[in-house]
Amino acid sequence: MLAVHFGAGNIGRGFIGQMLFASGYEICFIDVNQHVIDDINSLKQYYIEIVGDVPKHLFIKNISAQNSNDKIAVIDKILHADIITTALGPNILKYIAPVIAAGLSKRIAAQTPPINIIACENMKKGSSVLKGLVCKYLSAKECLVLPQYAGFPDAAVDRIVPLQKNNEKLLVQTEEFFEWDVDETTVVGIKPPVKGITYVKNLQAYIERKLFAVNAAHATIAYLGYAKGINCINQALEDDIIKNTVKTLLNEAGVLLNRKYKFNLEEYKTYARTVLNRFSSKYISDDVIRVGRAPIRKLAADDRLVSPAIQLSEDNCIADGYATAIAAALCFDYKEDTEAQILQADIKNNGVADALFKYTTIKADTKLGKNILKKYHKLKK
Repeated sequence: MLAVHFGAGNIGRGFIGQMLFASGYEICFIDVNQHVIDDINSLKQYYIEIVGDVPKHLFIKNISAQNSNDKIAVIDKILHADIITTALGPNILKYIAPVIAAGLSKRIAAQTPPINIIACENMKKGSSVLKGLVCKYLSAKECLVLPQYAGFPDAAVDRIVPLQKNNEKLLVQTEEFFEWDVDETTVVGIKPPVKGITYVKNLQAYIERKLFAVNAAHATIAYLGYAKGINCINQALEDDIIKNTVKTLLNEAGVLLNRKYKFNLEEYKTYARTVLNRFSSKYISDDVIRVGRAPIRKLAADDRLVSPAIQLSEDNCIADGYATAIAAALCFDYKEDTEAQILQADIKNNGVADALFKYTTIKADTKLGKNILKKYHKLKK
């Protein structure tokens, strides 16, 4: 079996590559970094180190690489592939769409068995977005028959890869935890037999679990850590006030997810403890400024902090942890971050109440709005 994977970076090699290799696939990485491509083709193997007090080492082989600029070679790989995956960043999908379309055009002409294309990106409906981009380069007739030849099941992925400082070529250090949920309702043909994939009927439930618990907790630690002058995520969680706030937020997320999707609360509590343990690890620590960047995006009404807070409030449920996180995000004033400076300028010129509504849609005179503003002023003292 041949897997064509776009993106030979740390996530591509340290997560998706691991799962594909464990499932018996030959892997062809597609990338633009010629140094990495040359290393893959010369070494024909690499190591993954699962970090911890006693590190684990995994040996990945049966690999090759192609430069994405070599269109003919990439199209041929797509023609003969059994699965296509990506892990290269949401903004890069538009650049690989033309060559994927050309490969699918060849598959349609050859009447090959159907293939599934899974975008493993940190974005909503990544595979669906990729499908839309691909269809721009196919004829109307090809788009009509495309569902017979290719599925684009959306996915939710989660694994932390720490900052890499490796001398050994291609080595990737990563945490042991991973999650790879795929929407089984849009798979075409046989489900790809990939170890590590959990096929689910309601992917939105798992997307929101990650967004409202993992991503929200990560942002909360970052913003509260920044406010206290703490540099690293794991160090911030050593602060009792920050840790208790994150625990409160995770409990609130559990209430919301149980109400919406009937997630088992005991299973969720285990999941929440895992989230805390992951961010407490000294081996996968991250910089609070990097995690806190782009506060306007993170304060959007449909994003990790505001969406669950609003939903809980509308159900007359407590959203105190989320309120603290939103208040802390409004305080994020890192001078090298463009969004932070735009946000702070709005607060200075128009007041925090107006900024709260502008960026979150939360009105200052609501119970939630009043709570956020109270916490904001307390943090600013």
